[in-house]
This record gives sequence, C-alpha cells and structure tokens, in this order.
Amino acid sequence: MRTLHIISAATALTGLASAQGFNNQWAEFALDTGQPFTPTSISNQQTEVDFYAGDLDKNGYDDVVVVRKEPFTSPGKRTNVLLMNYGGQLLDQTLIYANLSDVPDDRGFGTPTNDRDVVVFDLDNDGWLDVVTATTISDGDPKHIGHPRVYMNLGDDGAGNWLGLEHQDARIPQLFHFGTGNPENPRFCSVSAGDVTGDGFADLYFGDYDSSGAGGTQQPSNKDLNDRLLINDGNGYFTDESQSRMGTQALLSAFGTEVEIADFNGDGVNDIAKDTALNAPQYVAISYNDPNNPGQFPPVFFDDFHVGFAPYHIDAGDLNADGRIDLIFSDDGNDRFRINQGNDPFGRVIWSEAKTYSFLAGGDDGFGSNNLIADLNGDGYNDVLITDVDVDIGGFGRRLHIYHNVTVQAGTETFVEERQSSGGGWVGVVGMTENDMRGSHDVLVFDMDKDGDNDMFLGRADGTFVWENLADPVLCQSDLGSAGPGAMTLALCGQPLYQGNTSTLSISGGASGAPAALVVGSSQSPMPLLGGTLLPSIEVVGELTLDGLGGVSLPITAGAGAATFYAQVIAIDLGLPELFSFSNAIEILFNQG
Repeated sequence: MRTLHIISAATALTGLASAQGFNNQWAEFALDTGQPFTPTSISNQQTEVDFYAGDLDKNGYDDVVVVRKEPFTSPGKRTNVLLMNYGGQLLDQTLIYANLSDVPDDRGFGTPTNDRDVVVFDLDNDGWLDVVTATTISDGDPKHIGHPRVYMNLGDDGAGNWLGLEHQDARIPQLFHFGTGNPENPRFCSVSAGDVTGDGFADLYFGDYDSSGAGGTQQPSNKDLNDRLLINDGNGYFTDESQSRMGTQALLSAFGTEVEIADFNGDGVNDIAKDTALNAPQYVAISYNDPNNPGQFPPVFFDDFHVGFAPYHIDAGDLNADGRIDLIFSDDGNDRFRINQGNDPFGRVIWSEAKTYSFLAGGDDGFGSNNLIADLNGDGYNDVLITDVDVDIGGFGRRLHIYHNVTVQAGTETFVEERQSSGGGWVGVVGMTENDMRGSHDVLVFDMDKDGDNDMFLGRADGTFVWENLADPVLCQSDLGSAGPGAMTLALCGQPLYQGNTSTLSISGGASGAPAALVVGSSQSPMPLLGGTLLPSIEVVGELTLDGLGGVSLPITAGAGAATFYAQVIAIDLGLPELFSFSNAIEILFNQG
C-alpha cells in the first residue's frame, strides 16, 4: 500500500488557442538533452531509420524499436536497435535483450539486415508484444536475412525479469514467385498487422517494392513477388494465402511504400489500404474485406480511389473526431488528406476531395515521405506530421512539416503550419526551428515519459532526438459515482500514476473539522460500501481530520509495479441521520496505460 502524506498543492491549467495566425502557441516542445543514447549512433546520413513504439517488458513505459538500413534504394544493411524505456529514459539494450535467434550464428537485432519497416504487435495473444520487420533488396541472401523477420517476446522468468526478444525464422514461410514457383527473397517496403480473418489473431500484410525512380534496377518479372498476405495460424506462425484470398490487381505494386490494416468502412472486419508509387500502378487503394466471408477480398471490393496525384506514403486515423477513419497522403507535389464521409451502397468509403494544407508563410516544399497522424496538443483532434527524406532518392535539404488541426466540426477540416513570424523563429510547434526538422527520416509520437502528453522521437540525417512536450496536462482518474449521504467529493488529479509521478487526492464537501477515513480496496464489490463500490475486505489506509472547509489534500506518488485500487472516504457528520457522510468512489490506476 502506498504511503500518504498531507500536502497543499496548486495546479495551473493552460488554455490552448485554436485561432490561426502568427505566434499561435498551440503546442510547445523542448529538446531533451538528457537522453543516454548517442543521437548519431542511431540515424545519420549513412543510416536510414524507421520506428515503432510499444511496451515490450510491461514496465508501463513504451519502448522503441528502430530498424535501419543504408539510405535510399540500395542493398546496404545495418543492425537494428532496441531502446528500452526506463521512466522516460531510452537506453540502448540491444545486446542484452535483442541478440537471440534460433538460426545458428544469427545475432537477432545484431545481424545486419536491409529492414525498411517494422510493426510491434502481439502475434500469439500471450499478452506480450512481438516485433515484425519488412526486409527489402536482399537478393541472393539466405532466407533468414532476406525474408521478413519475426522476433517473439519471451516474456518474463516468473520473477518479473524480462527475457527479451528472439528471432524465430520458421514463423515466416519461404516465399515463392507466383508464376515460376521459384523461392525468392521479397523486396518489401512496408508491413501492417491486424486480424483480417476474424479469428482474433493478427495477420500480416506486406507491400512490395520492385521498381525505382532513381536509376535503380527494376526487379525482373520472374523475381517480382508483389504484395503478400500472411495468415496467422493462432500460434504466431504464418502461411502465405495471398492468391487464395486476394485478386491479382490488389496484390500488384510498383513501390508499396505503406500499407494499413483497419476497418475503413465500419462493417466490423478489417480492410487493407495500400500506397503504390513511382511507376504504374500508382495510386492509393483499399481492398475491402467481405463481411460475410471474413478474410476474403473479392476483386469487386477493390477500390483504387486516389489517382491523378503522386502519392508516396499514407497514414490512417480520425481527423475530425467523427469516429470514421480518414487518410493522409505524402506526395511528390502537394501533400493532401481525404475525409471519410460514410459508405456508398456497395459498402465502399465515400471520400472527400483531396484537400491540401494551409501555410502562414511559404508553402509545400515538394516531396514528402513517412507521415503520421497524432494529437500533439491533447485537444482531441489529431494533427499531421510529414517527414521529408526520400527513401529512394538522395538529399537532406527539405524538412519535417507539422500541421495543426484547427477543425471546428466535420466539414470544416483545416490543417495549418503555425509559425512564430514570417521572418524566422519557431515553425510548426513552439520550440522547433526549421534546422531542427531538416533531413527527417521518420518521426514517432507517444507519451514517452508518461506525464499525460505526447512527445516526439525524431530520426534525422543529423541524429535521433527526443523532443519533450511541455503541456504537462492535469489528468483526473475515473470517477465511479454513487455519492452517498452528505455527497462529499473525492478526486485524484495530476500526473498519470506511472513510477515517480505524483497526483493529488482531494476531499471536499465534508463537515468542518470532521474525523474521516480513506478506505481502499483492490477490487470492486457487488455489495458496496454505502455510496461507493469497494471490495468486501476493506482496508482503512488513512485516518484524517477534515479542515475548516470540510476538505483535505493528499499526495500519491507511484512506485514500481502495475496495480488498480478503488478508494472512498467516510467521515463523521452529526448533522445527518446516519451520522456518517460518504464520498463517491474512484478508480486509481498505477503504471497502467
């Protein structure tokens, strides 16, 4: 049980302006110079990166998987990096937790591979997140180097010690050319995980790359594997069922820069969106899953809707808070987004026109690469980030663009690149200049330090950096209601209760100077204490005296370990028939997302 001490606390709430205009300080970030990793050891002008975050060791903090390769269209390989998150500090633990493999002489992340994308997902439903990479241009290499690599999470040893990740080669089958039947290494540029068959287990879709707009060689047709759909057997082993479930047109890609598994039309089954770029076919399309036969994608359900542009990357998310999945597009020209407006009679999404972004000064500087939908200021509306380094053509002269979502309601979707002034200063978000954004490979947005706001993990040609969000919002834990006689109020507000964070538990509305007790349980009871919902065996953890206003404040600081508690206050109130006053009950989450 946590120790409580009475303190006085004050909190300040910051209002975030939504109006467009110069010096609209809608979100503020600061460079975190205290991170223990060396920035240029992760990304640089000789090393391209792609990121994914997830809590691999279940300590309550999201870790970062970094896959790396030689930049641009090349067979050059790099080792991958595992950054474990300890209380907001990212420590390179690759050699300790990601060096295992069931292939002799393979060193897991320590084996150089040509990985272009990565996804973190629980593949066998054991409660531990696993890792899958998409590997490209590895012609002539052995299968365990040239095929996608699955790293299974080994869980813990029963005593709470995490055992790390192990590359297990048999998880991915040997892939064969559709026409010749010859075994070949794929050239995959993207991967997404999600259940398409409805059995509750994540399947995998890979986007293929076989052509280059940068003078590289096009993979011969007798080696071109095209996209692949791999089906999970329920134990985290996959079989290639692409042709039996999808049509030839749906699987054809020139440069499959991004794929997304999601339920775009809201019919209860996951669909597959893809972006194929550079050469014909060049479009964004959705293969719709048959809700009457989940896992089947009939050709009549294939919709190539984003044509007439030069799309280069996509991301899916809700841009206007209407519950539908929208799409953003990086483009060789102006970057764009489309809004999901519902379904047509055939169950396909009706998309809005392709809309562009707004600028207070300057404009779209051309090519955009990896992109991301994320809420940077915690207003409930997702913003847009678009990186700039072409994964196919050299050059680091452009920069990351950050667009503020200033949408008021559906139908008014607007994204603007905020600025300090037309002559210089910060751009995108307060604290970042154009030079801080130059030559960006990939960006990851997540609450790295568990203070309630989203931070940025940015991989550039000049190094990899953490940008800390300075919003630090005050968050309140769940109120279960059911206030009893006297209607005292119990609240717990402050930082999310991850290790080292503190929130203030406050009591108000009681009788002046009344004796009181804080009672806590570890589960809810069907027969609650009057006015609340606690466990049958209740523990009194704090004997208090309410102040002259009938209240008191208590700090709660989280230690290690995840736990859930339920709390309520009972106080003597001689003015009530029952002689007692009860507060509402609240749920308290320690180290739980």
